[in-house]
This record gives sequence, structure tokens and C-alpha cells, in this order.
Amino acid sequence: MYHFSAPMPYSTYDIQKLLDINNQAEKSKITSLYFSLPSSCNLFTGFEQYRNIELEYSDWNYWKNLISYSIERNLDFIYLLNNPTRLTVETVNFSKQLEKLDNLLNELRKLGVNKLRIANHKLLSYLNKYYSDFQLYASTSFEFKILSEYQNFIFVHPYIKQIVPSHDTIKNFKLLKNLRRILLNTDIELMVNEGCLNGCPVRYAHASDSLDIRCINTKNNQEKTISNYYYTKFFCTNYENQNSIHVLNKINNIYPWEIEEYAKIGITKFKLAGRDGYEHFEKYIKYYTLYFKGIDNTKNIQDSMLIDFIHHLHGNKNLQHLTVKDYKKYLPNIKHFKKYGHLCASRCAVECRYCY
Repeated sequence: MYHFSAPMPYSTYDIQKLLDINNQAEKSKITSLYFSLPSSCNLFTGFEQYRNIELEYSDWNYWKNLISYSIERNLDFIYLLNNPTRLTVETVNFSKQLEKLDNLLNELRKLGVNKLRIANHKLLSYLNKYYSDFQLYASTSFEFKILSEYQNFIFVHPYIKQIVPSHDTIKNFKLLKNLRRILLNTDIELMVNEGCLNGCPVRYAHASDSLDIRCINTKNNQEKTISNYYYTKFFCTNYENQNSIHVLNKINNIYPWEIEEYAKIGITKFKLAGRDGYEHFEKYIKYYTLYFKGIDNTKNIQDSMLIDFIHHLHGNKNLQHLTVKDYKKYLPNIKHFKKYGHLCASRCAVECRYCY
């Protein structure tokens, strides 16, 4: 059985609809949900990313009911304190931020939540020292890419229960296989459908600068180069539209028919991206359902579009005509990465042009 984590939907009706996918799949199951509060909620600490745009739901009771509803359905629940920015310990408000954190964690305890996803070293150590009843998971936003980084990370934080390797490493089978060998007491979860370009130069900065409001700090409100939308407008969207086929072949994405290759090296836990797209919830139910059905049998998704399985390319009009049936055969084959994936970081586009 493949175990998946997914973003928690924003209503009980949608949570149930998400879980209904489990009844349509044989080999896969959503077993955990992840979530963080919107910044409008009084229990929002600032250690979260500003990714929950449901700002109108500012009452903690609204979110508390959804969390309880999820837990009652025997799901693991992971609260995200995964903002990778530095802790502003020099500010007068930082002690108040820690007070908010204490209030939040006490409320989560009451609900039975005991798992936190973190993206900051200091916060990890602080939580382990003062809130040792919580299980601590490491965020992919640490962006570790070599084996020794993970070894040293575990030396610093030996209590970590789960890691999500950097998006750039999910086709590096030698690294993943060796991680599985050395992290005997640590789960490994892989993001399957995010679909960021391999080697994205702004990935860390983008995660650090995510806000839930449009922010342009200039007199005439026109200077987009310092907007919080800078990364998507100036790199991601721009590059994807100009180089669509190149991006399709160069993204790090795990397709449904590739999952079994990860199980062979002992990795059976995976993560679905999509909380930034939940305003189009029905579409994501479709995407997730197709993903699970594709794992069961590729024949189930022959008429689906390749971009149905790629979060960041769902809206790319240049790729909307590419079906699994007609174009899967032209994609880079996972067997290539099983053999050479550990060399991509140093050879791509120079000594090796396989994906091109």
C-alpha cells in the first residue's frame, strides 16, 4: 500500500470528498492531512508560511472543527510551521510570537495533534526542548541535496521522525536508496506532483517570500520587480510559457506509473501538492483521483492529459493537448534515472542531453 499525505480541504464536505478517493483505489490511500492557519486567525504564529488564503475564516473554532473532523476519521494530522525564513529574535515582538506558538500548541494538544512540520533549525531545537511530546518532521524547504547534509542534519536533530528530500533529488535514486539505508528510524516522504523545474534558482527564495496578499511597496504601485509575485511572474510562469516542452521534460515529477520504482528501494510514502490550488477544489479531486487510478493501472488514465499530474503546469495552454496515451512514450524514462540520476547535477545539458 502506498501512503499519501494531502492538503486539508477547507470544509467538512470537501474533506469527506477527498477521503472518498480512497474508496476508488486499490494500491494507494490518503492517510494524513497537512495544514496551517490563515494569517487572519488569532492563533496564527508567523512560523507558518502564508499559504492559506481563506482569510475570511479568522475564527479558530472554524479550523478546530475541521481538524477534529479529520482526526475522527483516523487520519494523521500534521500542522505546518514550515516558514524557512530566519527567526527575527532581535525584534520586540518575537517573545509575543513565542507566546502565540505556546497558545497554538496547547490548542492542538487538546485536539490530539502531535505532529509538526518545521523548516528552521532553531525552531526545531526549541520545540524539541520545550514541547517534546510533539513529533517533529523536517520540511523539504531545508533543500538538502547531498548525503552528508542529511547525515549531519540527523546529528543535529536526531529526534526527527520524517524528512521530505529536496525536490531536486527525487530522481536521484542512488541518493534516495542510501538515505533509506542510513535513516533507519526516519520516514522518507517524496513530493510526487509539484512539478517544479529541476534546478529552479528561486525555489528557496519563493518559499521564504510567500504571502497571502498582493504586496507591492512603491509610490505608484507599479514596481513588480519587488512584488511578492516576483518569482512566479519573472521566472516560473514566464519560463514555462516560453519553454513548455523543455519544462515538461526537465521538471522533477513522479508520474503514477513510476511509483513502483520507489517502492523497490523502500519508499512508500508520498505527498500531494495542491493547497495553493484548492480554490479550484473540484479540479484537484479529479487530479488526485486520476493519480491513484493511474497507480492501479496506467490503462485507467490513457485519455488524461500529462499536465493532470503536474501541479505547476495545470494551466499551461501549450501542453493541454498532450495525452498519456499519445505522449507518455516521449517522456524521459524513469529507468534512465535509476541508472544515471545521481549524475544529473553535474552532467545535465553538457555531457548528457537525454532529457532534451
